[in-house]
Amino acid sequence: MRIGAEQRELAIATAAYAVLTLVMALPFSLSPGTTILGDVPDAHVYMWTLGWDAYAFLHQPLHIFDANIYAPYANTLAYSENLIGSAFFSSPIIWLTGNIVLAVNLTALLSCVLCGVGAFFLARRLHIGVGGAFVCGVIFAFASPRFVRMGQLHMTATQWIPFSLAFLHSYFEGGRRRDLLLAIGFFSLQALASGHGAVYLLLSTLALIAWQLLFGAPLALRQRLRDVGVAGAYLIAPAVWVIMPYRFSQSEAGLRRGYLSDALPTIESFLASPSRFHQLLQERFWGPFAHEADAYLFPGILVMVLAAIAIVSWPARPSFAKASEGRRRMRDNFVAFYALLGVIATAMFVSWPFALWNQVYWLPGLNFIRIPSRFVILTMLALSVLAGYGVDRITVRLSKSMAAATTAVLVALLLAEYNAYPFAGVPFAINPPAIDRWLDTQPKPFTVAEVPAPSATDFGELERHQTRSMLHSTAHWQKTIHGYSSLRRPLHDRLYAEMSTFPDATSVASLREAGVTYVVVHTEDYGDRWRAVEEEIAKTGAFKLEHVEGSGRVYSLLPP
Repeated sequence: MRIGAEQRELAIATAAYAVLTLVMALPFSLSPGTTILGDVPDAHVYMWTLGWDAYAFLHQPLHIFDANIYAPYANTLAYSENLIGSAFFSSPIIWLTGNIVLAVNLTALLSCVLCGVGAFFLARRLHIGVGGAFVCGVIFAFASPRFVRMGQLHMTATQWIPFSLAFLHSYFEGGRRRDLLLAIGFFSLQALASGHGAVYLLLSTLALIAWQLLFGAPLALRQRLRDVGVAGAYLIAPAVWVIMPYRFSQSEAGLRRGYLSDALPTIESFLASPSRFHQLLQERFWGPFAHEADAYLFPGILVMVLAAIAIVSWPARPSFAKASEGRRRMRDNFVAFYALLGVIATAMFVSWPFALWNQVYWLPGLNFIRIPSRFVILTMLALSVLAGYGVDRITVRLSKSMAAATTAVLVALLLAEYNAYPFAGVPFAINPPAIDRWLDTQPKPFTVAEVPAPSATDFGELERHQTRSMLHSTAHWQKTIHGYSSLRRPLHDRLYAEMSTFPDATSVASLREAGVTYVVVHTEDYGDRWRAVEEEIAKTGAFKLEHVEGSGRVYSLLPP
């Protein structure tokens, strides 16, 4: 294919996926600056993370992982996804508008467009026709198991996986060094955008390399290393750089994931979907689930039909073919490869015939994944490619106009099947209280704690308190003891438990241990208890009232 033709195809496909993203995400896509897909702690963390990245790009780019949460510790951005790759898109929006909500949502919507374009590009590099490639992109962009995760930015930002695989396929096919370097470059982009996505891509890359070598591709190690060269080393360096803080968190901070016995999804999850059509079928033929699903994992009916057509109709190697010719044909049989990749990805989150995840969760890379059902993203990419091949098998004997009409019907059916209208958000805005904004006028650096803190036994409210305080810190970006992640050091588990009894001697001592400079008190949250708490603060002799604004108070913590 001529480069010009490929670029025109990509431009048209990009415009089409952009329009479809706008439509499939209605009405959320019409109000990206004022709504979010869920007012939950995870969503708050994604907003804080992109806000922090935008701040750090300008003020401390070489120390971006030394985020302002979980004071007094450094390297705290590595306690969860860093989203640096997504911040390349969101930061200019934040700098221009100051609206972190808008930046997060536009970045998430853009990831859907790029997932579609990437899958289309991968399919075309696998010599799937334009119609099949477009169907491939529609499935990967809008299938419920991926599209419904738009509110989870680290899960939706998997757009660079198909681009990297596409160039790796081209490298094995044509041997062009440029394709290998682009595959490496897109791998680094994916590692920066999403650690989960990097794991999926690494697994896919290793599987593709093993497939090629198993079926006769020459190892040619010296030539491969020359092809990587210095340029490849520079391109992979960002991926290596972004991994190091996480290795530090594991080894130095002791933050390691163990095996979660309830991590595998329930049977209901494999049939669950937010799609209107799927829910109608469930109500008609299945009835209410006995147990609530913990994920939407149903890939769709039409995609499985198209994938099955690709698998059962792909020509097998003739029995009289030479062994070497048979290996070459098998090496180029990407229906078989993506069927295998889909099986491997799915095996990560099923318990039948055996729980593979229980045996592999500890491996480097895989131990970054907390919930194995998230491998469904890779399953959907494999099914997307297979469906593209299925469309090719259906349209191969049709006229050009009839093939285009058939493809249009298939696209319409897929979009109707995946339709989850209304794809609605909830109103949300980041408005740090005036008392937190006042802190930005004070000499820096300083460290902040915010009260009142809920009881440690009220886990949900405790975590919401942490994420609210993180969003409050966007007013000044100074250190705060608050933080939210699936991994947390013992100091902060203890500190958060003790803060519920503030201002007793134990909580004050722990605040001093954490290096706190200011305590922000939101008196309205104390209700009728505030006067008694105010008297207790005065009795401690440990605090000096620095500023009062509205219902907010700032106290400086005095030396012992």
